Amino acid sequence: MYLDGIFEMFEFIKKLFKKKKTAKSMRNSNEPWVNVVHANVDPSNPKQGYFELEWNPAFVLFLREHGYKGQNPEDIVDQWFTDLCRNVGMDGQAAGDFIADAGRIATNNKTKNQE
Repeated sequence: MYLDGIFEMFEFIKKLFKKKKTAKSMRNSNEPWVNVVHANVDPSNPKQGYFELEWNPAFVLFLREHGYKGQNPEDIVDQWFTDLCRNVGMDGQAAGDFIADAGRIATNNKTKNQE
């Protein structure tokens, strides 16, 4: 079912940013750090939703060093996350379906049994 693929994609993204270190411990770290705090999907319209992210200043600096610009850290992180989501979607379009490669989750019935 289509919705299963959507929810699997959200779970994949949450696991990608799985909290390994706490915001408190990483706040002043020199190591770039970002985390998904919450992912919300509208149950009546799964195309709608949002992610709540947290990050440290080192992550913003990392993004700036890689060409992201903005008025404030929120703008910079938003540009990066938009690019990330767009690239995930384009990967799926290029494959004709949202099909996962090695190391990614399978999100349609054709590939679920191939893991």
